[in-house]
Amino acid sequence: MNPKRAYLLICIALLVAVTFPLLLHLMPENPRTHYITLKAKKYGYSPSRIVVNKGDTIVLKTTSLDVTHGFFLDGYPIEAILKQKGITFLKYSWKDDDGNLQTDWDRVSEIEFAAKKSGKFTFRCTQTCGNLHPFMTGELIVKPNTLYHLFVSLSVWVVLSLLLLFWSKPRFGLAGFKRKNILDALPWLKRIFKLRGFQFLIILPNFIVFYLFILSSLQGSPVGNRNIAIIFVWILWWFILKAVFVPLGGRIWCMMCPLPAPAEWLSRRSLTAVRYVQKPFRGLHHRFSGLQKDWPKGLNNIWLQNILFLCLISFGIILITRPFATAVLFLMILGMTLIFAIVYRRRVFCQYLCPVGGFLGTYSMASMTEVRAVSPEVCQKHKEKSCLTGGTRGWACPWNQYMGDMQRNNFCGLCMECIKSCPKDNIGVFIRPFGADRTLQGYDEVFNVIIMLAVAIVFSITMLGPWGVIKDAANVTESRQIIPYLIYLAVIWSLALLVLPGLFALAARAANCLWKNQTSNRDMILKLAYTLIPIGIFSWIAFSLPSVMVNYNYIFSVLSDPLGLGWDIFGTANYPFQPFYPEWIPFLQGIILLSGLYLGISRGYLGLQSLTSDNGLRTKAMIFPALFALWVVNIFLKLYMG
Repeated sequence: MNPKRAYLLICIALLVAVTFPLLLHLMPENPRTHYITLKAKKYGYSPSRIVVNKGDTIVLKTTSLDVTHGFFLDGYPIEAILKQKGITFLKYSWKDDDGNLQTDWDRVSEIEFAAKKSGKFTFRCTQTCGNLHPFMTGELIVKPNTLYHLFVSLSVWVVLSLLLLFWSKPRFGLAGFKRKNILDALPWLKRIFKLRGFQFLIILPNFIVFYLFILSSLQGSPVGNRNIAIIFVWILWWFILKAVFVPLGGRIWCMMCPLPAPAEWLSRRSLTAVRYVQKPFRGLHHRFSGLQKDWPKGLNNIWLQNILFLCLISFGIILITRPFATAVLFLMILGMTLIFAIVYRRRVFCQYLCPVGGFLGTYSMASMTEVRAVSPEVCQKHKEKSCLTGGTRGWACPWNQYMGDMQRNNFCGLCMECIKSCPKDNIGVFIRPFGADRTLQGYDEVFNVIIMLAVAIVFSITMLGPWGVIKDAANVTESRQIIPYLIYLAVIWSLALLVLPGLFALAARAANCLWKNQTSNRDMILKLAYTLIPIGIFSWIAFSLPSVMVNYNYIFSVLSDPLGLGWDIFGTANYPFQPFYPEWIPFLQGIILLSGLYLGISRGYLGLQSLTSDNGLRTKAMIFPALFALWVVNIFLKLYMG
């Protein structure tokens, strides 16, 4: 197809995609009044979803069935405190004679307001009522839900437009983005990386903070949103990890992670210095403490990480709401790193067992940063291979990577030892296009990508959704509901290991049929699975966004009272609950998800270049994976906006 004609069709399709949802907004309104009895109970509301039309009047008769709860409606100036026996206090505000805004509470028998804005609006509990308090929500749907319909329409447009572009532009790619070695542009950065104490100085602050978090988890408040460990680890750190570290820096967290550091220091018997030996011992110019065994070749994959991650997620809602559980997790990881450092050489726990390291490795393939040899030919001619075996200025690569043939980010922990050990000054840190590594090497990595998508869906339902019964099932240590909890686990594991992998395998097989079976189904699955990496990254960013925009006030609170003991160090312990423009959250989530859809399909298409240069064949092969990606993204759109 002529590219000009393709662009014309894309513009026409965009006009249709935008116009159709907006027409729904023009449908005539027939206002009516809804009288609703709203009951609050740990950790949900009944009814959990209220559906009305724009212009309707809503009259809420509210009560709490257990403890005091709050009611804060995104996008509407409504905040109330709900007590037992129908006692309700409604917040109101006014300006005094000096023009200052004042607030107070008025006891009311009901809450009445008009649904003047269409869309999906979350109402949340504002009174700390227990461990799952931050996830106690309900939903108000005001039809026509134009924003949701708009993003569904745009998601279809993105897929169709990309397929048209693929068909019409044989050279569709990333030619405009030049890969650049930032160490050439910033020579001072190279000097920093070459310092022997660089990584130690990066790890030390995190080491102090994380182990203070463990102390806080054990000795501080047992309520999650009052404990600094829960707030900083599972709200702030988790968001930064997914939204900043992974897409920009890949495994940069592995560079500064404090949990395996004590084991590595003990194994090396050094905090910063290199203990070089002239005569290699089992291929390395270093001697380590312990048995110094090599990791079994049969386990040289991430299957164990996949299973451990699913085990961790099985108790996910408990881990992120119970400080004691978080402390136990950290201590278990610390103990395992020490044990494996005694038995094995290198960072085998981080590489093959760490649940977080599994998805960091796979997602780092899309990162915009890479550490690579400036000239692979120089590496191949260099007999000593100092980056792999160790040198006088740097340790052997803790991840067992040889820079001469390393082409993926998966097992590069960015420790920068290769920069120190290379006598040829042949290692660079490169900025590159997003999604540059596009080759998965085994089914273990495919399952890792799909597991992360499945967990993002389940967590979106459990933590962001309004369904209290699902929260009770996941919150087994408090609800004591064993059978619902087992059903909840069965859903997670089945979705991650059977349903989504099976559907994706069918999509890949169908793609291979359109490809006329010119490659094996296995190779097609490995190539097309890369499509799901950008989608997974951006889905996790969209999932994590509400936690920061809604609960950021807890960060200020726990800074003043880190142990939840009633302190007020910085005067922010009682920082008010005031979400940051929560009505914008669905729109931002939609933008994020569409970005992931675009990047996923476009990078998946580019990944097929190694199989054929025929853009027609590649376009045909992308049809079914693109439809699978569209389906997944629309699941998230439904959960966040529908």
